[in-house]
Amino acid sequence: MSNNINLLELVSACIDLAEQSGDIIRDVFKSGSLGVQMKAEDDPMTKADLLSQQHIIGGLNNVFKDLIIVGEESCEIPPSTTIPNIHKLDTQKDNLPQQFQSLDPKDLIIFIDPLDATREFTLGRVHCVMTLIGISFKGKPIAGVIYQPFVDKEGHESTREESDKWTGRTVWAIVGMPVESVQDKRAPEDKDKVIIVTTASHYTQKIEESIKKINPDKVIKTGGAGYKTLMVIENRADVYVFPSVGSKLWDICAPHAILLAVGGTLTDPFGKDILYSTDPSLIENKNGIVITTGNHKKYIDLLNK
Repeated sequence: MSNNINLLELVSACIDLAEQSGDIIRDVFKSGSLGVQMKAEDDPMTKADLLSQQHIIGGLNNVFKDLIIVGEESCEIPPSTTIPNIHKLDTQKDNLPQQFQSLDPKDLIIFIDPLDATREFTLGRVHCVMTLIGISFKGKPIAGVIYQPFVDKEGHESTREESDKWTGRTVWAIVGMPVESVQDKRAPEDKDKVIIVTTASHYTQKIEESIKKINPDKVIKTGGAGYKTLMVIENRADVYVFPSVGSKLWDICAPHAILLAVGGTLTDPFGKDILYSTDPSLIENKNGIVITTGNHKKYIDLLNK
């Protein structure tokens, strides 16, 4: 009997589980008891990270056999009774490319960041927080799910005092299909500016020197690899520049797939593609990443002047 997987059903399950994990993350945050542990210096993990990852992997394992899953957190996955909805996207069946209708699970890797921007989460800067589930096929990203627990359905950010507005928002895409969940959020006053987004917590002299080569009109420093990539996807920034160690494959697989679906590009700072693999030596993007939705070669050339 074949265990081949229909990509639309897999993405449907990922959306359902990411949204359910958003409830878990919000509940932990509102409780005030985050259970913070330090995995390494400046690398926190909370109870919400663990519970979210366990929920997602447990649910996927209940429906899809032989999936290869790489999660950020090292934790046991207890038995789960969660059965995710694999039919959330049934109305999109006619749009699914033929090559994604029956995939051998051995060619797939699921990369999960159960709570991207954990540091910001512990500091209360929750607008950056996301659950990221990316799907790669033969080393390349083909689908991604981003769930933002601390925004409304339109992606509007609000304070803790306005937590009743935290209904959450899902952004998803499959490469080769129409993208309906992405919005153009360029501010009118920024129409003709070159805007760079980069790290707030890991900013270095090297990053500053790289940014100066592009000579932007505006630099935004913020947290969360997923959040920064979404800023580029939604046209709030032109380039995400991070020529440094720090990001991992689970940070970028989901947003990378969505970026590709809208015509964008993600490479290392030398223009080399990222290979999605379970090889431990490839999990970290050692050279860093550069993300654009246009003029990618121009920015790569500027960075390497």
